[in-house]
Amino acid sequence: MRTNKVNNIDLFTQAANEGFEKHIKTQSKRALETINQKINWKDLIIPIEQKLEMSKTKTTESRLVSQVGRRPFSLEVIVKCFILQTIYNLSDPRLEEEIADRRSFQIFLGITSGDSIPDETTLVRYRKTFSSLGLDKMLFDRFNKKLKQRQLIVGKGTIVDATIKQAQARPISNKDQDADFTKKRGKTYYGYKGHIAIDEDSQIIKRLEFTKASVHDSNEFDNLIDYTEEAVFADKGYANKSRRKKLESKRIFDGILEKGYRNKPLTPVQRKVNRLLSTIRNSVERTFAYMKNVLGYERCSYYDLETNRFEFTLAALVFNIRRMISLTS
Repeated sequence: MRTNKVNNIDLFTQAANEGFEKHIKTQSKRALETINQKINWKDLIIPIEQKLEMSKTKTTESRLVSQVGRRPFSLEVIVKCFILQTIYNLSDPRLEEEIADRRSFQIFLGITSGDSIPDETTLVRYRKTFSSLGLDKMLFDRFNKKLKQRQLIVGKGTIVDATIKQAQARPISNKDQDADFTKKRGKTYYGYKGHIAIDEDSQIIKRLEFTKASVHDSNEFDNLIDYTEEAVFADKGYANKSRRKKLESKRIFDGILEKGYRNKPLTPVQRKVNRLLSTIRNSVERTFAYMKNVLGYERCSYYDLETNRFEFTLAALVFNIRRMISLTS
């Protein structure tokens, strides 16, 4: 009979965990230890617990935490599972296997003998609950609030950009009812867009939005900045007269690249200014490169906007955790 409970009492105990902590530290183990040391998890999930309690989906939540008489999984364990899944690019079944096999994962989750491991069904249900209630964005915003309190988000300059995330489904499959089309440099893409605003100094992602691919980048501009910055940087796709006037009226430096037109090409001075601004703006590309090359997040994994937004938000959260560690080490 299949079970997701680890029964090796001799090895899977708190004493064994403590002994393991004294052994040679792998890079993965050190990273997870650092994350646990840097984050107050209980404080981080307070608003999520409150939102769940207030939600009208208590029947759904009760199914999540009362499966066949199991002890309920704490939200801390669930959130940490999602963090592990994002860092190591693991599917739900693979995550369950890795938790059972890797002592570093067990220590990170705070699991000892007698504890069950969240299985695939549990993770799917929690992901659906997080997505439908917007708990992923609440988690992201809560973490950023802590970064602001530690003065890691300076707020002087903001860099805005967007990236296309191709859908998991093919257009002809009709599996994904939310994804749609966009064109970039003459090439057609089917999927979604992730929009972000990063802090110029710390490069921490301050805000994010996730939309269908057809939504123009500039449509999310006002959702990504708060107009209290000293400067805003963006590529030429965000350029328009009304936006420039608004930035000017609020005495915010306009770092949006100039856009040339068929009958009005850029002047040599404008091209030079664009090159200078691009040296600042291009730092946002490292954020997307990290998601793709380090986290393995090259395309969407799910078949609806809400769950794919969850995936994008978790990737942004992991990026911010990495930046926090880099800035405070």
